[in-house]
Amino acid sequence: MEKLAVIFGGKSVERDISIITGLQVIRSIKDDFDVLPIFIDESGNWATCENSLDIKIYRDFFALAKKPKKVFVDFGKNQFKINAFFKNISFRPDAVIVCMHGANGEDGAIAGVLQMAQMAYTCPNLMSCAVCYDKDITKCILKNFNLPVVESLTYQSNEIDEESILKKIGFPLIVKPARLGSSVGVAVCKTKDELIEAVKIAKAYDNKIVFEKFLEDCREFNCAVLSNGEEYVCSNPFEVKSQKFYTFDQKYLTTKPLSSPVSSIALSKKIKLLAEKVAKVLDCEGVVRVDFLMQNDNLYVCEVNSIPGSLSGYLFGSLKEVIFELIEIAKSRLKKQKNYIYSFSSKALDVFAQEINTNKYTKK
Repeated sequence: MEKLAVIFGGKSVERDISIITGLQVIRSIKDDFDVLPIFIDESGNWATCENSLDIKIYRDFFALAKKPKKVFVDFGKNQFKINAFFKNISFRPDAVIVCMHGANGEDGAIAGVLQMAQMAYTCPNLMSCAVCYDKDITKCILKNFNLPVVESLTYQSNEIDEESILKKIGFPLIVKPARLGSSVGVAVCKTKDELIEAVKIAKAYDNKIVFEKFLEDCREFNCAVLSNGEEYVCSNPFEVKSQKFYTFDQKYLTTKPLSSPVSSIALSKKIKLLAEKVAKVLDCEGVVRVDFLMQNDNLYVCEVNSIPGSLSGYLFGSLKEVIFELIEIAKSRLKKQKNYIYSFSSKALDVFAQEINTNKYTKK
């Protein structure tokens, strides 16, 4: 039986959603694989336990978990070490399923750790994650490839020019932390007082703020893309039914369905085509979700989620099938990477050693 590690949680405002995704994944595959659940708490501790599927323990993990054990990355040996009483237990995964939304996950940090540990992992690489996580950089790259994005301005938090924002964009507008997800810290503003308050809130989450033209009477769509870097498979696009914009509460605190499949074949094709272009441009391997806005038949890329909620299994119709594909993509990528050359024969160290005595490299 193949071994899988599932990483979720983390120091992020999207921690709770990450836990939900992680538990959904574990429940889907626990009978098919030897699964090591790895929870990362708010302090950065990596741990596992015997009752990891009990969602109540994540209110206070080390107090409520049954036999919690610390987990460490064993760099150079492609494995994890589980801290036991008398000796550490080794766990070498065939792949790591990354379910960490937000900071330290979607920003590429976890991809960098797993890349250095030479483990197969399911999310896009560090660079792709980092680019997708920053809404401003995403827009800059997509605009460079002539892909449609909503008009916006970006400022560092200490350089915000409200008069310039109102002159170039005007009301209504949306204020967003550049590096955050799940609609946290996002606000629609129609007055200057609302703008001042929205900026204050956004600054609490990030020092880089995006000001975007709010498209009134627009429609919102989601489309996921599954890719091995060469081939791209798009899910059926879904239309989001929301007011103003898709809030955190609407996404996660309601049981009512807020999205439905796009019925128009022509519109579905248009969304899929643009979603695939976005995934290619941003070098997205694994599964990503592209969010769109449409006003007067004009389709715009809103943002790209490099580790989407529930891994977008609901968009493809089967989380389990998505996970199986992600595992194969992760293993294939690692296999390719092992064939790259990581050494270069050089006399640089010999030259440096010879020159040390002459202080060539130590002179100020």
